[in-house]
Amino acid sequence: MLALAGELGLTIFPQYNDGDMVYYGNGLRSTYSDTLPTGTTPPDPLYPCQTLEPIGPPLDGIATPFMWSRLAGPLAHALDVTWQSLGLLRRAYPAARIDYAVSQYALPAVEANPLVDHRIPLPTAKFKFQNVFGLAQLLRRGQYDAIFVPDRSAILCLAAFLSGAPYRFGLNSGGRGLLYTHRVRTSPRDVRHEADIYLDLARRLRLPTDYAEVEYTPPAEDRKAVLKLLEDAKLIDKPYVLIHPGGGRNPGMTLDLKRWPPPNFAQLAIRLARELGMPVALVGGLGDDPILDSVKGLLNLPVTDFGPRPWGQVGALAERCALYIGNDTGATHLAVGAGARVVMVMGPSDPRRYAPYGKPNRVAYVWRAWAVPTAGVSAGAAGFAWDAGATTDDVMETVIQLMHL
Repeated sequence: MLALAGELGLTIFPQYNDGDMVYYGNGLRSTYSDTLPTGTTPPDPLYPCQTLEPIGPPLDGIATPFMWSRLAGPLAHALDVTWQSLGLLRRAYPAARIDYAVSQYALPAVEANPLVDHRIPLPTAKFKFQNVFGLAQLLRRGQYDAIFVPDRSAILCLAAFLSGAPYRFGLNSGGRGLLYTHRVRTSPRDVRHEADIYLDLARRLRLPTDYAEVEYTPPAEDRKAVLKLLEDAKLIDKPYVLIHPGGGRNPGMTLDLKRWPPPNFAQLAIRLARELGMPVALVGGLGDDPILDSVKGLLNLPVTDFGPRPWGQVGALAERCALYIGNDTGATHLAVGAGARVVMVMGPSDPRRYAPYGKPNRVAYVWRAWAVPTAGVSAGAAGFAWDAGATTDDVMETVIQLMHL
């Protein structure tokens, strides 16, 4: 390398990091120390990143290692970022190595995704300060040129900072993302779809987002298992409606109010079978046995009960169904990614933030407005009751519109 530099007539310096750092902001130049703990942190970190000129794709896509890090949070959020932004990165940098760090709970979102080169499973979805240095070491070993963190965690921001990656893209909510080199400002009071907020990270890299979509790929073994289930149920060559009445629980939150009541699902199943003339099947996530039993106990006609299934099999059943109906839960977002026609029944959640993300001819939601907390569903659901929520008639009307019946 030195010989090549000499042939090109380039001046060689013994070091590149002597002296202070230089910061330009609001047309002014200032310097600041390059030593820890404040080194590489600008003197005015609150200066809005939106006023800075976007860097554009700064990396050579021929051999660029990326880390797309969704380290915490529910499966639905992992799906929100999995295809929209991973697909955009892969198209922009087709030869890059893209790794994905994710909690064990949300790992199924990327388990078989062909866009990901390596999956880095992490044992927990809730990181504390004592986890920072271990996580930073893990990231350092990857020698990443860029790290993307679609999360509002200050712990993950600090770990990305300590990783040494020169480009760090992340969300800055309440000052928790000040150590990213490229910050996307957001706030709990910003009423925007979560997927659109995550796509701001791709926009920060000047990537077009017009055709971003959610896509989920079920593992091959789960697809094989589902073929056997459909054969046994005599549904292998028939269009069927798949109902998932569970959800409302993940490592980050428990909100059972997100579940449409079992009597409503039972009444809906009866009407779907009679009015659409299609077989109806039930499925749930692992641990959803009581909910499935409650729905089945209220039915007066036969339905197929696939029982509790792992994420991959739920996705494989969804990709083969004619229509999927479920609550605001990770499984419903997974069904969207699998390519199913989807109707989401929403209760305490705000559809402006959490509605299924897809084309209007493929996805729809049913919701009756109520006084949603400004901070979103994370603030709880005090004052919400299904008595004033979506009805079976509401869902049937939406089904008929979506199916063009």
